[in-house]
Order: sequence, then C-alpha cells, then structure tokens
Amino acid sequence: MSGNTNTYQSKDTMDFSMGESCKYEDAAHVEMAGSKLDGGRPSVSIDTEMEKQLVKKIDMRLLPILSLLYTMCLIDRTNIGATRISGINEQLDLNVGERASIALLVFYIGYVFVELPSNIIIRRVGPANWLAFLGLAWGLATLGIGFSHHWVTLTVLRVILGVFEGGLFPGCVYLLSSWYKAGELQKRIASFFLTASFLSSFSNILAYGLVHISHDTFISGWRWIFIVEGAMTSALGLLAWFIVIDFPRSKTNKFLTLEETNMVEARLLLERGEDEGEKVNLKIILETVKDRKVWLLAFIYQTGSTGIYAFLFFLPIILQNSLGFSQSQSFLLSTPPAAFGVIVAFLSSWAADKARVRGPFAFGSAVVGLTGLCMIGFLNHPYPRYVGAFLGQAASNTLVVTGLAWGQNNVRGDAKRAVTTAIQVTLSAIGAVLVPITSWILWSSNKKADARMEMIEGVDWFRHTL
Repeated sequence: MSGNTNTYQSKDTMDFSMGESCKYEDAAHVEMAGSKLDGGRPSVSIDTEMEKQLVKKIDMRLLPILSLLYTMCLIDRTNIGATRISGINEQLDLNVGERASIALLVFYIGYVFVELPSNIIIRRVGPANWLAFLGLAWGLATLGIGFSHHWVTLTVLRVILGVFEGGLFPGCVYLLSSWYKAGELQKRIASFFLTASFLSSFSNILAYGLVHISHDTFISGWRWIFIVEGAMTSALGLLAWFIVIDFPRSKTNKFLTLEETNMVEARLLLERGEDEGEKVNLKIILETVKDRKVWLLAFIYQTGSTGIYAFLFFLPIILQNSLGFSQSQSFLLSTPPAAFGVIVAFLSSWAADKARVRGPFAFGSAVVGLTGLCMIGFLNHPYPRYVGAFLGQAASNTLVVTGLAWGQNNVRGDAKRAVTTAIQVTLSAIGAVLVPITSWILWSSNKKADARMEMIEGVDWFRHTL
C-alpha cells in the first residue's frame, strides 16, 4: 500500500504561534519505527489519508452533540432575560428592589466552584456518563423554573442550574483537547463554541413563539419558555449518553477500529510527549495556579465572556427600554448582532490559524468591542446604537475563542490542561457575576437621581447607561 504519510516527532515546548511539530516523509502505513528520536521517543509514520478520515470520524462523533449541549446550556442560562419582558417580573415580583439582579447573580454561586471538581470527575466516570448527567440535571432544573410561583423558588433553582451547567463547558473543552493535535484544536473549539453561540442567538425568536402559546392556554407565556426549553435539554442529555465518546485510551470507544485507536494514541503521544492518562493532583494544581501565562490567557477569555453575558442577559431589555423598540421587535432584533458576532469570530479564528498569531486579534477585538459599547452608551439615535451591538458581540466572541484556544495550545500536560480550562472558565464566571452587580449599582444610582435624592457626577441630568 502506498500513500502520503507524516512522521511526527514531539517537541519539548509549544509557543504562542502554534508551530507544527511534524515532518513529512514517504511511508506506507502506521508503524512505530525502531529508531529513537531526541529524548528517546520513537517516531511514527502515519498515512495522511487515513489520518484525515480518522479526524473526520472523530469530528462527527464529538462536534455536533457537544455543540447542541452547549447551545441548550447557553439558552437555559440566559432565557431569564427574555422572560423579564414577558411577564415574569410582574408575576414573581422580580421588579421589586434588586430581586432581578439576585436571580441572575446566584446562578454563579455554584457555577464558579464546580469547574475544577467537574474536570476531575469527568476523567474518573467518563465523558458520556458525566456530560449526559449534567444535561439531564440542568434540564430538569430549567423545567422546574417554569412551575415556580415565588421569586425565592426561582432563585434556588437557578443556584441548582449553575451547579450542573458549570461542568459542561470545561468538560467539553478538555475532551476536545484530548482528541486533537495543536494544529487541529483551534478550529474545533471555534466550531463547537461558535455553533452553539449561533444557534442560541435564535433563542429569543423561539421565546417569542413560546410566549404566544399563552394566548390559547391558561399557562403564562414566560412559563412555556422554561418548560419547553427545559424538556428539550433533558431529552438531549439522555441522547448524549449514547453519542458522546470517551477519552482516547478508553476501551468503550467502539466506533474506532484497533488500528484507528492506535493511530490516535500514537499521534497525540508523539506530538506532545506526554501521557494522556495523567491525573490531576495537588502538585499540578499549584503549578498551574503559579503560571502567569495561564492567568493572562484566562483574563483575555474572561474579558470576552463578560461582553457575551452582558448582551445575552440585557440586549432585549436595552432594545425595549432604552432604544424604544416594541417587545416583538426586541426579541427579533437581538438575533442579528449575535449571528454577526459568530461569523466574525469564526473568520477571525481562521485568519489567526492561517497567520499563526493570536495577540493582534485579541488586541483588535478589544478596540472594536470598546468602540461598540461606547456607541451603545453615548449615541442618541437608536440605529447607530444598534450598530454598536453588532461590534460589541463580534469582539466578545472573538476574544473568547482566541483566549481559550491560545491557552489550550500552550499548556503542556493532560492534567494541566484540565486545570487551565477550569481556571479560564471560573474567571469568566466572575465577569458574569459583575454584570448583574454592576447593573444593580447603576440602577440604584439612577433611581436616587430620579427621586432627586442625589446627583450623579454633580450633574442633574446625568444618568448611567444600563
């Protein structure tokens, strides 16, 4: 048998430019060469056509189901924004004091603390078991919110929702990083994250349709949003148990032949020079926490995620209360900026891979995002302010993908990648906590100014933009 092959040799370091760690030679099949390369590691020749087919096979088993799970994760996490202009404020008295901000904030109480434990558990019980359980559990919590009759019940269920949703994203990223090489991972993370972001951008259109079910039933429209979307998530969680695959070394991956399994292990081991079965321990956790590079990349990811959460939670409210659009217009107009952001972020990811750089894309996105936020906050006409939402969401999505992929490609060791992912997502949750807290502080300040109790910045007419 003849064909093009790659001979892989592991590198001792990975740089931020993600250079390829392979050489190209002529060979016939997958084989472990008898000679040793530097460091005493063996070389391996892999048929390139076989490898392409293998990667496509892995793609089909991982990317669709993980993208759908994360889509429902985003929808269930943020659908409270749509329900706030659909009657939940009035029926559960969320418009009293800071109750709405509390209901948003408590989600992250559990979310922040489960990232690292979840990535430890997923290694022990397997991705299929763990991710399916998480989907089923938070789906039931979402469904339960639809039957809530008191704002305290809603708040408690959102705490539970945060606990179970918190493990999904770091678990998915960890699973992807376990299957793909450095040069393959960026596109897979972008596909997984941006597909979910794109699909979830239509959640307000779905919510608009569900709200209008109430015209023919005795159940309020906002309740249908939680009931239907919670049921969809629970069903998807059950389906995930049959589809999600385990880590490469697991014997439960029956979708691969023995030759394909050996190829997966060989190409990853020889590129990284590490044992993919490495377990997280206290030493690795401390080493990762002390790594300044990890925190820098986590901050980049956190900056983008803060913008994403702000738009997901508050864009429908801003469109209705600040820009003057109707309820139906606010639902529909919140989708195009999100869809635009997904397209820009995917193109940016492709360009970053092509140019093998990350920094300029991160910096450029930050500048564009700041410009968009200033347009929303300080312009007078609603249409230019709406354009600012396009710029803000495009920049936020690009920062998230850039920061996440940058981190995964520059951390050595399976266990350290698990900890790095947990740190990145945990820090991003802090940004999500800041959104409702900041909203409440500014709302309280504006309310006092409206009541002539105080002036903001010493100016009678000045108000904060929410």
